[in-house]
Amino acid sequence: MITIRRVTLVFLLTVSLAVLLIAVVLAWNYRQWEYLPSHGPYTSDLDERSRILQDRVEILTKRVGDMELLVLLLLGASGLYSIVFAASSYFGAVSFGRQADRAIANFREQLGLAMGELRELKERVPDENLEDRVAAISARIAGLRPDRLDEQARLELLHYESAVAYLELTGGAEIAASIARLYRTLASFYDSRDKARFYLNRALLLAPADSELASGIHYDLACWYGANNDFAHSAGELALAFQRPSKALDDRIAQDIEEGGELYGLANTPPFDKVLNDLLLNITLVP
Repeated sequence: MITIRRVTLVFLLTVSLAVLLIAVVLAWNYRQWEYLPSHGPYTSDLDERSRILQDRVEILTKRVGDMELLVLLLLGASGLYSIVFAASSYFGAVSFGRQADRAIANFREQLGLAMGELRELKERVPDENLEDRVAAISARIAGLRPDRLDEQARLELLHYESAVAYLELTGGAEIAASIARLYRTLASFYDSRDKARFYLNRALLLAPADSELASGIHYDLACWYGANNDFAHSAGELALAFQRPSKALDDRIAQDIEEGGELYGLANTPPFDKVLNDLLLNITLVP
């Protein structure tokens, strides 16, 4: 279709040149006869006047014929180009649709093969080995300090992040809680950045509902939102966290609402300070 469009474009340019040439010829003929006298020195001669009138009629007839040719060329060229343009657009859209269908089919095929390989790998690896790997990674990450990470430690942390994602895919529900704890630990290395929220949300998806782990993750999310001045979401996460109160959460919130704490802005910003006060009044201290 590209070749056809190019040929049509060349044809259209040729027709345009022809139209320009005809327009020049018409203009020349017009200027040549524009001041033709209506009578000459032989004004009394009827034959001479008839001859002049006949010449004018012939010139006008020829000019009308040239203009008809000009209009026909313009209409024909524009019509042909419109047909070719519409046809090429249609066939281009059809070709693109076919390519997209083939790409989607290929992607589905590759995805099916990958999922099959993943299932085979999962069958080959015993669950107890996965638990051991999660425990080993947890122990190693626990030995790292977020405020003292050199370049080697950062690369090691990135390696463990990839390993945790693999364990999440292969481990299934049996190790979901352990993976949730790992994600929660990884979030602590990124403070208020978006990556911390991502890991906390992943941890929340894997944590057992209405568990102490889920409450702790909700509290961590409340602190993340509070540190980023999103007090509406912070208050909502706090309410979810204290649906299952605990002594650990009571101790944390007592520190975090003080100056310098992650919830200090929430505790001192109306109307969220009232929401926080109402929440604190309903807290049941756990001995």
